Amino acid sequence: MMRRLLTSFVLFSAVGLVAQAAMPVVRATASSPESPATLAPQQALYVRVEYQSDQPLRFQAAGYWHGIKHERLMVNASPVYPSGHGEGLAWLAADPGVQLDEVRVLVYDRNWKLLTSVPCAVRAAWHAGVKAGNPAAWAKTLSDAQQQMFAQSLKQSGQGGSGLWGTFVGLLTPLVFLSVPAYPILQFYAFFRLRGPRRLLSALPLSFMLPTYAFCLYALSRESNLWPLYAIFLSPLAILIVWGMLWYNRRNPSASAVQAVSGK
Repeated sequence: MMRRLLTSFVLFSAVGLVAQAAMPVVRATASSPESPATLAPQQALYVRVEYQSDQPLRFQAAGYWHGIKHERLMVNASPVYPSGHGEGLAWLAADPGVQLDEVRVLVYDRNWKLLTSVPCAVRAAWHAGVKAGNPAAWAKTLSDAQQQMFAQSLKQSGQGGSGLWGTFVGLLTPLVFLSVPAYPILQFYAFFRLRGPRRLLSALPLSFMLPTYAFCLYALSRESNLWPLYAIFLSPLAILIVWGMLWYNRRNPSASAVQAVSGK
């Protein structure tokens, strides 16, 4: 009985040591701008990551203030970093008024399973009226490398077994960007095409697009590198609403025609 207990203890200890050895070693080695950092609205705070791992990894940043995670932050979409020894990048950005006293680098496997988090004592605050400075040379280098990894990943997905999905993503991405200039044109067309309540309904996107444009122009004036982000996200939704009203008007033209004749 004692021999069996000793054998079980040794086996469990060995399994624990193997699991511990397999855990990646990750360090946050620098930030840009350096702490304490004062940033412009939506300016990115970059964190340099050094890692040693037996498996591919992904990295994202999370911001905290007095131990409480700040949920309303913009963070990077991480590519898959290869196994072995290397460097990665995580970044986050925020609107004016946000303060952080800690950044944690969240370490995932390639399937977005959280493995560990690495604390980084970084004090940062975003303020209106601050001019965005240039990132450190290492931040630009790692950011460019990250973009190349994304491009390579899309290229490989288009050539592999998931080629249909890769083609779909490749077509959808430029369409999303084209929706930014396309929406005002479609909204202008709907204003003259529709009458009465249908015109009012088609103009609903103006309630959130006009403030979005104002905020984007403000961010651009502060030289934020993320100034068009909200317009890119919201323009497809605005187009769907306006196009939906135009489609409905085409399928049911009688009421619109009556309103046009009556001068409404």
